[in-house]
This record gives sequence, C-alpha cells and structure tokens, in this order.
Amino acid sequence: MGSLRRHVPVAVVVGFAVALLAVSAAHHATEIEHINHTGGPLSAFVVDAIPAALLLVAGYWLHGADVDADARWLVAAWSMAGSALFTSVTVLTVAIREFEGRNVVEPVFPMLVDAGVGAVAGFAAGVFYVRARRDAERAARASDAFAFVNDVLRHDIRNSLGIIRGQAELLATASDDEAVESRATTIHEQTDEALDRIENAGTIADTLGDDAALEPVDLVPAVETAADRVADAHAVAVDTELPERALVRANDAVQSVVDNLVENAAEHNDADDPRVEVAVARANETVRFEVRDNGPGVETDVLADADGGLELVRTLVDHYDGHVEAAANEPRGAVFAVELPRAGAA
Repeated sequence: MGSLRRHVPVAVVVGFAVALLAVSAAHHATEIEHINHTGGPLSAFVVDAIPAALLLVAGYWLHGADVDADARWLVAAWSMAGSALFTSVTVLTVAIREFEGRNVVEPVFPMLVDAGVGAVAGFAAGVFYVRARRDAERAARASDAFAFVNDVLRHDIRNSLGIIRGQAELLATASDDEAVESRATTIHEQTDEALDRIENAGTIADTLGDDAALEPVDLVPAVETAADRVADAHAVAVDTELPERALVRANDAVQSVVDNLVENAAEHNDADDPRVEVAVARANETVRFEVRDNGPGVETDVLADADGGLELVRTLVDHYDGHVEAAANEPRGAVFAVELPRAGAA
C-alpha cells in the first residue's frame, strides 16, 4: 500500500504529460486535414511537445527522488494546480473576447501550451515547497535536540557543581589549616561563579534564538560583578566609573557581554602594571559601556574576525539592537565600547 501511494503521484504527472501529447497530436493532425498544410501544425505540435516532454522528465525525476509519498502527492498537486491556473487564464481571456463579439482564431493551441507550461511551473514550485518544508522540519528537529541536550547538560553539571560546592563548604568548616580553608573558599567561590554562568547559558541560547523577551536591566550591577571577579582572579587593577543606575533594554545574558569584555582586557594585558578601566555613561537614548586597558592593543578589524567571547559579545549586542566597536587606547592598549538602547527611551 505504501509503495502504491508513492507511485500514484508519479503516474499522475506522467499520465498528464502523455495526455497533453496525445491531445496535441490529435488536434494538430486535424488541422493538417483542414488546411492541407503540414508546416504550421507540425511547428505548433513541437511547441506543445516541449513542456510535455519536460513534464515527462520531471515525472522520471520524481520516481527516483528520495521523498516520501506525501511529498510526492504535494508535488503532483502543485503541478496540476499550475496547469489549471495557466489554462484558466487563457480560457478566461477567450471567454472575454467571445463576450465582446470578437473572433478568436484557434484557441486550442495556446491552451495546450499553457496547460503544459503551467504543469511544469507548478511542478517546480512544488519541489521548492517540499524542500523548503523538509529543511524547516530538519532545522526544527535540530533546534529541539539542541534545547534538550542543553537542558540535560545544564541540569547534570549544575548538580555536580552543587555537590562540589557542598564539599568545599564542609572542608572549609572542618579544617583548621588556613591554607586548606583558603583553597576551599576559592573552590566555593569559583563554583558559585560557574553556576551563575550555567544559569546564564539558557538565557544566551534563548536570546540567540530570538525567543527571549527583552526588558529593563540595570547594567551597573553587572559591571560591578564582572569587575570584582576579574580583580580577584587576575593581578590587574580594575577601576570603575559608574552611575547609580543605568537601565538598558536587554536581558540577563547582558552579563556575558560585560564579563567577556572585562575578562578579555585582563587576560591579554601584558603590561608591567596592568590596568583596566570600566565606565558606564547614560545618554538620552543609549547607555555606553566602555572598557579600556593598557595591554598590547587590537587590530582595527578585530570585531569583524571575532571568535569565541568577542563573537558572542557582537552577536548578543546585535540582538539587543546595540552597537559595539574597538579602537586603540592612548598611549597603549585597547578600548572596547558598547552602546545599548536605554530602557524607556523613545
């Protein structure tokens, strides 16, 4: 039964092509008898035969195509619909002329041509639609699989880190050794940071998939958190210049924008006295977040060729309808600046 459903649409397309050829041959043979001339009718038959032959080739292709029965029926239906549409236009044109009292000479020939051309055009449109639908279904399955793996990994890693954090707390409490206690505290703090990043990963995925709702987010706490983390993890002085509040139109994933830029300024800083300056300034419609360092500097096209953290920064900022740029700092180093829409700005 399944094999029959796969072959019937092919039979419909091929049968229609053969029918067009047969009707065309019969019609033009009658013309030869009436006008006692072969050149014109034979030329017209060739014109009729071209789309019919193309439809035969299309039917052969559909026979070997790696598509299911439903897709084959869709292609056949589009082909027949295209033929009906093209032929209907010609019939309507002839009917209007007849209604106006004008003589229409030999309307069968253009109707046969339109029937064949419409069937071929409909077939091509049907194939395009089936492929587009198949690609969309594959993309949806891949997205679902990614979301499932993301949820499972975040759940399992979160549980494992929770156990590590608990053990670090017990070790810090039970030990009388200051060195052990200090290391246990560091493990606890780093575990908390990792848990925060895992929670933020879901928001990043939603944002990149255009599924996250944007809302007012205060950029100042995000900058303060990133500055504290970098100052603790790197031997870098981090100076901040921040207002009390700076609401931007974003979501929790904006923390990753701030983290990556501040960490990037610290990690690649090779100065004898490494420094990072972080500032946030409000304008009427935007909020500017700026990170300056005295490191080795950057190339002018660093954002165009960005990968890793900088690519994530650029992508998230684009989703926030913001702008990010990089420039040289004076006398040495780099400047990364991000402008985000200010929450509530017109």
